[in-house]
Amino acid sequence: MKQTRLVLLAFLSLALVVMSGCKEDEEPQVELSPFIGDYVITEATLAENLTLQTNEIGAMTLVADLDITEMIQTALLGAIDCEPENTLIEMREDFSLYLSCTSSMEELDAGTWEEQSETVIVLSMNSTAIPASPTGIVLTVSEITLVDNVLTGTTTVPISEAMLVDIIAGMSGGQLSLDEEATPDALPVTFTIELTMQ
Repeated sequence: MKQTRLVLLAFLSLALVVMSGCKEDEEPQVELSPFIGDYVITEATLAENLTLQTNEIGAMTLVADLDITEMIQTALLGAIDCEPENTLIEMREDFSLYLSCTSSMEELDAGTWEEQSETVIVLSMNSTAIPASPTGIVLTVSEITLVDNVLTGTTTVPISEAMLVDIIAGMSGGQLSLDEEATPDALPVTFTIELTMQ
């Protein structure tokens, strides 16, 4: 009987050691998107030629690789009162999209974002972020690379006729004006964009 108790005690001790070594299955870790972060627009260049009609000389072609950073910053960041270099595009972990100003701590719910693949993200910017569009705009940024905290990709954004009027006047020093009758209300402009993570 004493020997049975010792065997039972040894068996229970061994079972206790084995059982305590087993961990409960942990929840699988969800891999976070590498695109989550706060970005500033550091560069935008035309990806293809853009032809606009002027009243003075007719067709005027803006050539690919033209720096349009200021135009894109105005189009995408204009809803928040902040200098472009201080305006952040926040792609948050919960897939919300915010615009914020580092100098004033102002922030604006700008919509949502999603990662469709390793090389494609979609920014769904609402009408609060893009007041010129009653429904907002959806930007599909493709051919994305993320190297050393710099995200680059190509997208198309509709630029309003009113903004094109200002662009033509600014680029020509006030010498040219947009032919508004020959220009649609919004013109799609394809460009490469560079965002730097802060």
